[in-house]
Formats: sequence, structure tokens, C-alpha cells
Amino acid sequence: MSLNKSSSWDKTSAEYTKMGLQGPVLYPCKRMLAAMDAASSFSSATSILDVGCGPGNAETLLVEGYGSQIPADATLLATDFSQGMVDATLARKQANVAAGTDLGNCWGRLEAQVMDAQDLSAIESGSVSHVMGSLVYFMLPDASKGLREANRVLKEGGVFACTSWSSTMEWNLFNTQAAQRVRPDKAGKFRGLSEAWTTTEAVQAQLAAAGFRDVHAEYVEFDWKPEDPVNFAQQIVKSSNPAALAVVGSFSPEELDRCCEEYVKILAEHGNVCKGVAVLGVGRK
Repeated sequence: MSLNKSSSWDKTSAEYTKMGLQGPVLYPCKRMLAAMDAASSFSSATSILDVGCGPGNAETLLVEGYGSQIPADATLLATDFSQGMVDATLARKQANVAAGTDLGNCWGRLEAQVMDAQDLSAIESGSVSHVMGSLVYFMLPDASKGLREANRVLKEGGVFACTSWSSTMEWNLFNTQAAQRVRPDKAGKFRGLSEAWTTTEAVQAQLAAAGFRDVHAEYVEFDWKPEDPVNFAQQIVKSSNPAALAVVGSFSPEELDRCCEEYVKILAEHGNVCKGVAVLGVGRK
């Protein structure tokens, strides 16, 4: 399965929906929102665009943290090239509206559409005050095109922020190690990330080349400690996420069970903690 095929993410969207708001992806997302608010307060937003929304994690954190500040007339749009992920975001919208946990009617006015990050032609140039992309641009076939599109739709003075992974993602490393212990002859490899996105210097260069000014990049380091190591191992090893399938996609159900057992052991060897490092980039138009 390819990280660049929408069908690959359609298949994993149901898993993401069941997981709810949890996992290591939350740490860089929270920092991204805080950095955006510091650069241009969400209280001044006229339109907020999330590119590559996935199951709606950024929307959830945005509403929880800043929903009461976002102006009542500001528009909110979530986009993803996967219909399954758009559907997951809309399901989360419906759940929050029904539960009465919709600060400032943010969920109520959120729209979600299928859209390629490299082609935002459905969005008018200079119409958006805040554009964000959580862990998406480094996976694009043409990241520079996606960044230029983000710059195009921004208003003058608007803020853009995105995150990518550095080379430290221990939850994936442990999966590879577990697979090697079970069947070294069948274990695949996690696809290495492009160096153009794994350092602050590289991310700064990417944003500057796309036309952003006042560019800043920083590392976001964190320790992720799963509350339930056994369940966490199941989620990682048996996930339909393309990154996981690259490692254990050819394993039998019995081999996957053994991988889960080894994963729990490896996690325990590291104090039941997974270390992660993300890269945050912020710029203005």
C-alpha cells in the first residue's frame, strides 16, 4: 500500500475513528495550534483551513482549545484526499454537535470536503487567514506544489503552519524490531522519510522556497506512554496504516499475534515509553 493513494487511507479511516483522540500525533498538533495562535490569534480568524484533516484530530483540538475565541462569522474547512477520512471528520462533527460539546458552534459550521493538498483550486486565492497541515505535506508526491497552494489561498499577513516527523518515531521502530524477532525473513521495512522534512533547517528552506516570510521551525520532542500497552501493540502491529503494512503486511494472523507479544516486551524494555520528535514549521504570507 502507498502513502500517496487515497484508497490506502480510506481503509484505515475506520480504525482512526474508533481510536478517538489519542496517540503520539496529538503532541505536534497541539504545538502547531499554539504556534499559529501566537503568530496570529484565532480570535482574529476569518477563515481556517485544515489540509489533510484525517479523522478530525486538529479540528477537535482547535475547538477544545480555541473554540470560544474563534469569531462567530469565521468559516472552517477541513480537507483530505481520502473520502474515508472526510467521512470520519464529519462523523466526529455530528457526534460533538449531538453531545452538546460544540464550543462557539465551531463544529456546527465546519465543512469537510475531499480535496488534494496539491490542488486547492476550489478555494479562492487570498481568502483564508489560517492554513494548517498536520503531518501531511511530507507525504505529498509534490510537497512544493502543496505549499505553494497553501500560500496562494492565504490572505496577506495570514499564517501557515505544518508538522512533519523527524527520524525519531519509536512506535514504528518497535514494530520493525518485533517483526524481526518473529520472522526476519518476512519482515519489511518502514519507508524512510525524506530528508527535506526531517530537520528544522530543511523545513525552513521548504517554506521559504514556497514564498512564506518570517519562517520559523522547531523540534517538538515528547514521550508517549500508552495507558494500555497490550491494546497499543494491537493498534500499531495490526493497523491497516500503510506504514505498518510495509513492515508486517505479509504476516499471517498467528505471526501478527506473536508480533504483538514481542512489541509489548520491547515497549517494557523501554519503560513503556515511545519517544517521538516532530518538526514544526510556521510562516506568513
